[in-house]
Amino acid sequence: MAGAENSDGSGSERELAGNGNNGFLESSGSAGSEGNDSVSYANVLRSRNKFADALVIYERVLESDGENVEALIGKGICLQMQNKGRLAFESFFEAIKLDPQNARALTHCGILYKDDGRLVEAAEVCLPLFNNFGC
Repeated sequence: MAGAENSDGSGSERELAGNGNNGFLESSGSAGSEGNDSVSYANVLRSRNKFADALVIYERVLESDGENVEALIGKGICLQMQNKGRLAFESFFEAIKLDPQNARALTHCGILYKDDGRLVEAAEVCLPLFNNFGC
């Protein structure tokens, strides 16, 4: 999936995808494989601060697989980075309902609580993280 690099050292999305239609939608694999590929591509976009573009892909994945925890977390991160804390929290909370021990979802919920000045809730949501490490 590596693409040619631009002069700034980063491959363009078109180069990363391999064709003009993001390369993942035309996969001959199963729907689960397409969802995982799409989430991976959205993660690349998110890592390049293209939150709106990544959000569209995460939402498309969630339309076909509403229980995709990685897509829910990615969606939440994109919303969080766009200062949409309430929507981000809902996405992280849904991920936690599906995977109560998911460290990423718990951490991001804790960050949202902290940023909102709700330190007790932040500590409570992060408590399972400490319990998992024997603290």
